Parts: sequence; structure tokens; C-alpha cells
Amino acid sequence: MGVVPGRSTGSLDRIPMPCALCQQDGPLRNSHVIPEWVYEPLYDEKHRFHILSADPTRPSWPEQKGLRERLLCDDCETKLSVWEGYARNLLSGDIGTTSKRSGDLVWVYGADYAPFKLFQLSILWRAGVSSLPIFSRVQLGPHQERLRARLLAGSPGKPTEYGCALYALTTPEGIDRGLIVQPTLAKIDGVHAYHFVFGGLIWLYFVSSHAPKRAASDAFIQCNGRFGLLVMESMGPMYVDQLIEKFHRARAEAKDAG
Repeated sequence: MGVVPGRSTGSLDRIPMPCALCQQDGPLRNSHVIPEWVYEPLYDEKHRFHILSADPTRPSWPEQKGLRERLLCDDCETKLSVWEGYARNLLSGDIGTTSKRSGDLVWVYGADYAPFKLFQLSILWRAGVSSLPIFSRVQLGPHQERLRARLLAGSPGKPTEYGCALYALTTPEGIDRGLIVQPTLAKIDGVHAYHFVFGGLIWLYFVSSHAPKRAASDAFIQCNGRFGLLVMESMGPMYVDQLIEKFHRARAEAKDAG
């Protein structure tokens, strides 16, 4: 967990503090790590939702509002909100994309590479700098500063750099958006992979200085706007190795089908 000194999740006056992104002193917003629109389907009649812990000794716990902390200045909050808005519209089907399904594998075409990739990077980076306990397992080390620089410059980098594979959690009624799970870390062929669950998707981030050997890199968002989405029944998150193997099987089946 990248704890930012002096930050608080409580109610504070707008006292100047360094923004985690631009690092300029100023009043900070009570920023979300995961956007508020992700939480909307989760709230019960008392406006609460429950978070599943990755620690088997700790039960799930309730929250009254999307997880927030003093993190970003107004300008940087606005900067990230543009990418959040694009991702929301893309994932809700409000942006004109096309898709082709073969078994459990769906190829999506027509996304805008830069804003969607930058949205993905912003979630990973915010989790890394957050002092909230739910993100305590996201330890980015030197990648934290590299991601900050990319976000500040609005530079998404290459598709294989900090690539993210997506898995849609479904029920007979459609995508299951009612689950948030504490991010966890695994290793796939020596490459760190962070496993997030929110917004009806598993987001599997590969964090390394070199391209992962076994990662489903074809599924990462590409510069031409194509990305892969593996559809799976919502039975809770699977182990990351199982996710990768499931993608490779679906990819092979799609090729065999022509």
C-alpha cells in the first residue's frame, strides 16, 4: 500500500496538501479510488454495500458510500473523471462498438484506446497510492511513479505495458454488477498480476517491466480499439491461473471454429 503521508478519509477543511497526481499543494477532493458509478448497483435500502475481504479471517464489512479519501486536487480529479466517464459509457453500451462472440469469448471492436487504457491505469495507480485498508495488497513499488507520470501526461503507453485482461461475471439475468472484492496479488510466470473485481468484471492487471510470457495479451485493449472479454458464470472470483487457462481454451476454440 502506498500510503500518502497526511492523507485522511475523514471530514476535513480544504487545507492545502500535495495532490497525489500533480504533487502541487492545494485543497484536495474526497476522491474515489473506484468510481462512484460502480457502487450504484450495490447499495441496499439503507444505502449500504458489503465488501468481500481477501483475508479469510476477516468477514465482509459494510460501507455507506463509495470508498474515498483526500487524494486529488480539483484539476486532477477532473482529468481522471473524463476517463471514468468514457469507461462508464463504453461498459454500459452507450458508445457505438461492435462485437463478435465465439463460445465464452467476446471480441469488442471500436473502443477508443487512449481513454479506456488511461482509465484502467488510473484505477491501478489510485489503488497503489491509497491508504485505505481494502487496497493494502496493491504494492506497486517503482511502477507507482511510472504510472503517475503517464497519467499526468495523458500517455497510455503500449497495449502490453500494464495490460489488463477483462472477464465478465454473468448470471442468467445478465452481467452481475453486485460484487466488489478486495484486490489481491498473484504471480503468473514470475509476473505480478493484480486481481480486482468491480463493475461486473474481473480486471486482471499485469505489472512488470517486461511483457508477461503467458498473459492473455491478445485480450488487452489494443491501439485499434479491440479488446477481448471472457464471459463466465458469476460464482465468485477464480484463481488467476484458472482465468488465464480459461482464456486460452476459449481462444483456441474460437480459432478452431474459424
